[in-house]
Amino acid sequence: MNNLYEYIDPIASPYEAFLFDSTRDLLPIPAHWHYYVELLYVRKGEIEVSLDNVVSTCTKGAVILFPPKCVHSIALARGSSPVQYDVIKFDPNLLPSCKTDEIDLRAMLHGIHAYRCPCIFSPEQTAQMNLFPLFSDILSEYQSKEFGYSMVLTADLRKIVTKFARIWQKNGDFFLAPGVHPSYEIGFDLISEYIDSHYFEELTVEKLAAMCNMSHSTFSMNFYRRYNMTCKEYITATRINAAENMLLFSSHDISFIAREVGYTDCSYFIRCYKKLKGITPKQARKLQLGR
Repeated sequence: MNNLYEYIDPIASPYEAFLFDSTRDLLPIPAHWHYYVELLYVRKGEIEVSLDNVVSTCTKGAVILFPPKCVHSIALARGSSPVQYDVIKFDPNLLPSCKTDEIDLRAMLHGIHAYRCPCIFSPEQTAQMNLFPLFSDILSEYQSKEFGYSMVLTADLRKIVTKFARIWQKNGDFFLAPGVHPSYEIGFDLISEYIDSHYFEELTVEKLAAMCNMSHSTFSMNFYRRYNMTCKEYITATRINAAENMLLFSSHDISFIAREVGYTDCSYFIRCYKKLKGITPKQARKLQLGR
């Protein structure tokens, strides 16, 4: 099956930084999620990014933040020339778990779904934050891996995340939404992986709540706080994102894809797909072929 979860070993690879160049690297990047934070800095051209099924076009100079556990994908914008963008991935637990100016950076990154802060920064905002030197320094330090490079990476990442928090605070976007109790975090992580591995089966909220040893109401309330959507919406989004990957990266017909992701009624699958993506599966495949 087409799982969305991308495993990254936090011990062997706490950081990853590289320049993506579409003249040698392949686009689109399929929909996926991971426990890491991922940052993009667009150096050249235009890309389309999907972040929790919201598609945005990002131009040269834009910066994109993909929070932990956020389903995201990347494609070349229609009509765009080749693109280049910096990619930085890191384990958010590397940031100090301490409060500075009432902001716990680690907790903020883990709970970004609940905060509902904008995660795409315009070229003007990026220039205002002076992020380009920080991205360049991180890529240089990661490639050279000189003595103490990890300390430099952590310091630069802390600066970048703090600058994001300042933008949110100044624009009135930043607020502390009701979070999930720490004792529930591991359970919800396991549930996310379980859904990703079993989305094609019949899944009920009652069953998932029981797996977490929670009542239906407690599970539902905390799930929404954690993901900013209901559990049923999350399951549907997982199925549709898996279907989108199959549409874009296989030649299977739509009826076959519908069955593979758990829909016995192809017409219902098409309606669910269009409701989430704004276009039909057939239109999505045609659009991809026309890029």
